Amino acid sequence: MRHCTKKSDSFQYQYHQSCATLSEDWDRLLPDGHFLKRSNLKATQQSQLEHLSYIYVLVSDGNKQIAAIYFQLLRLQQHHLNEESLSSMSRIGWRAFTNIVKPRLLVAGHLFRHDVETYYYHDSLSHFEAFRIYNDVINEQLVTNCAYAVLVKDLPDNLVTYFQHYAPNYMLLRNDIMMELELSPEWNSLADYEKALKHKYAQRFRKVRNAVADLQIQEMNADEVEAEKQTIYQLYKQVCEKQTARIGMISEDFIPTLKKHNPEQLKVWGMRENGKLIAFFSAWVKEDAFDMFYIGFDYERNADLMLYFNILFCGIEQGIAHKKSKVIFGRTALDAKARLGCRPVYKSTFVLIRNKYIRMATLRLQSNSQSQEGEWEQRHPLKNK
Repeated sequence: MRHCTKKSDSFQYQYHQSCATLSEDWDRLLPDGHFLKRSNLKATQQSQLEHLSYIYVLVSDGNKQIAAIYFQLLRLQQHHLNEESLSSMSRIGWRAFTNIVKPRLLVAGHLFRHDVETYYYHDSLSHFEAFRIYNDVINEQLVTNCAYAVLVKDLPDNLVTYFQHYAPNYMLLRNDIMMELELSPEWNSLADYEKALKHKYAQRFRKVRNAVADLQIQEMNADEVEAEKQTIYQLYKQVCEKQTARIGMISEDFIPTLKKHNPEQLKVWGMRENGKLIAFFSAWVKEDAFDMFYIGFDYERNADLMLYFNILFCGIEQGIAHKKSKVIFGRTALDAKARLGCRPVYKSTFVLIRNKYIRMATLRLQSNSQSQEGEWEQRHPLKNK
């Protein structure tokens, strides 16, 4: 709960560990509806995300507030990597690293959302001045919190060039890709999307959709999400635990808290079989996009019902129903999403790793990923593509 103030030659920095200690000056700096407003930060803190703490930095020039910065500090745990994907020696090394060293990852961004701005600066600052402030604060927090690495996630486009040219210690992560599907204005229903598919993809679409013909798919309100939060969390974990890396995991209260705080912007649907919740999906309804959020499903029932692909098709259906120009499907399962007609949007995420051995291992992993690049980009399921 403590906070402190530090001065540099030019600016003053206030550091806070809880949004409860932020003053009204913080909110006055920010535009209406900005993610960094204290009410939004409070909702995130209330969701009780495990192994995660927060840092808030208010930057001033004299009596004028000029920048607000949000960090997350993650205490890395053994379960943050899927040990089944590691060799025996790597498994031993990872366990020793997490249990003995107890490493911390500083996140300049939001681990669980890509759609929010976690660094805001006043337009009186040039982009280069904004970069210098951001970089200086990141470096200071990296040392202060004894973090082993910093992840600069979903960086604004106007700062990317400066990190590339003025911060040589950072690596740009390869293959940081967001998959998006453009929705034709001529599509008024999912049937119109089906008609736009090439023959073999349309056949598969019908097979997948027929598999859930007997399921009940309904939107859930905040009370229903709260009542089913344990089931929702267990379905999420079934998906999450299949991933090679899950750097941070949401809590049981994360989706219910956000739904309560954003009843119209955040939508949640449940898929039920004979009354039992076996899958869910969620999405943020943006001004121009239907932005898919967290999903979860029963892996045993997925084998027969093809729940994952049906969730993707439901996302398209709701994007069309909400009259959006695109559906954002996120960073995972690139090949599956390419089969829908999604195209890649390359993001700029940087990482600085202080330990040279871990840095070298990360570079090797990035090099090994080259052999898998591009295969999914050869899929063109839509007739006009």
